[in-house]
Amino acid sequence: MVDMSELSFRMLCRSYGSDLCFTPMLHSQQFVQDSLYRQDTFSTCAEDRPLIIQFCANDPITFVNAASMVSFKCDGIDLNLG
Repeated sequence: MVDMSELSFRMLCRSYGSDLCFTPMLHSQQFVQDSLYRQDTFSTCAEDRPLIIQFCANDPITFVNAASMVSFKCDGIDLNLG
């Protein structure tokens, strides 16, 4: 969900038994190019696993670069195609 499933919401869902959570949809180009965007839109913690990070992208190289920046913080990466 865009702008909905931030860390606090995911942790609330986990407290009710959710086994898997997704991040909000992140824009891969902004994520790669803008550290403030990364700081404002993505956070996690050790208890926030398993976690799928969701990106939208229209350039495969940018998508791969964004995914590589977070691959160690998640259990899967989702490409949102629309």
